[in-house]
Amino acid sequence: MPPLASAADLADRAALVAWIRRTGPHVAAGLMAADPMTWGDAVVALEQAGLTFLHFDVMDGVYCPAMTAGPGVIKAARTRMLKDVHLMITDPLGRLDAFLAAGADIVHVQAEGTAHLNRLLKALDVAVAGCQSGRRVLRSLALEPGTPIEIVRPVLHQMEMVTLLAVDPGWSGGAPDAVTAARVEAVRVLARAAGTDPLICIDGGITPATWAAALAARPDVVVSGSALFAAGASVAANLDKLIAA
Repeated sequence: MPPLASAADLADRAALVAWIRRTGPHVAAGLMAADPMTWGDAVVALEQAGLTFLHFDVMDGVYCPAMTAGPGVIKAARTRMLKDVHLMITDPLGRLDAFLAAGADIVHVQAEGTAHLNRLLKALDVAVAGCQSGRRVLRSLALEPGTPIEIVRPVLHQMEMVTLLAVDPGWSGGAPDAVTAARVEAVRVLARAAGTDPLICIDGGITPATWAAALAARPDVVVSGSALFAAGASVAANLDKLIAA
């Protein structure tokens, strides 16, 4: 696993981005895939396994069919891991303050979930709640598999990460493949033309069988939930299976 971030790596947003890029790829652990009755124990197990990103899939049953946890669960999580919050909700701009107050370090917003993408990304340009160094929130724009990559072009200078979903939010099935890799490269081409260099995150369908395909796209972060909490083995053992793949 990559080394843990130092105080210097967490001093500000630019330092955090540089550390993620230098030490990746990182696994962001999707907590919602664990049994909700064991979330507290799951956080401890993830920390003990050496993971750095605690990923919260926030679904409201409107933007996508599933419903998961809200800002209360994010705030309640006592962890040294970075709180990595993926908002798959309607009207994120109107509800953003609660998630920021819960201590989100990284916020992924769906490009398809708002009519005011520019305003939303500007609203995310704030300090992490409770962070003494004043580090600002790391902003990520997430795209569903069928969303054209071109949508990121006008706002590339307002984000630090682009998240490409390999699965439609709230549905099962799908996995990183050659199409995902082509979309990653398309983002990089647009970013180079714009003079930017966002981090790349791949989210959805990560298993030991698809891990290699995801890594072939050279992402900085890979989100994995169900694979880490697969029954019959510990989080650490399941993580080892991914790395071994």
